[in-house]
Amino acid sequence: MRSLTASLLASLLLAGCSGEAVTADPEPSGSAAQTNDAPSENPSATESQDDGAEDQPVSETLAFSSTTVDGDLFEGASLAGKPALLWFWAPWCPTCRSQVPQVETLAEEYAGDVAVIGVGSLDSAEAIAAFAADVEGVTHLEDVDGALYRKFGIAEQSSFVLLDADGEVAFETGYGGSDDLADEVADVAASAG
Repeated sequence: MRSLTASLLASLLLAGCSGEAVTADPEPSGSAAQTNDAPSENPSATESQDDGAEDQPVSETLAFSSTTVDGDLFEGASLAGKPALLWFWAPWCPTCRSQVPQVETLAEEYAGDVAVIGVGSLDSAEAIAAFAADVEGVTHLEDVDGALYRKFGIAEQSSFVLLDADGEVAFETGYGGSDDLADEVADVAASAG
């Protein structure tokens, strides 16, 4: 596992924030990103489940488990029933840092209607937590091993994946492609409302 993580980190570091696509290894079977069935302790996960999401079928896209930077379990299935914006970032990425105000604005504007989830990777848990501490209104996941990057086919940071209320990909963009993001989030939120 350590060599897989090192390989993924080395590949993505070579791409840096340059926009060059890097192919990540496919997710190994049995990864923690898909095998943890424990109930979620994440507040946003509980809120989503209280809204009736447990009665809805969960798409394969939402079939993952992760850990928040606070150490709580996060279940992707908790996102079922309302749109979600996944922001894939790295702590050392200047483009990611420049997008913080935009992401915070979206999180504030769509609070309760669109879950905004940051996925920090490509560095240590400590560096990911330090970056996340500077971003308000966002649930941040620690993806040190790159499992969520692989699951969502992310080959460069900063990337966004916008999911509709059914957990299906409605919009995605790679390196620095956040110009249309606010309009896309507005469209998905309106169609879910």
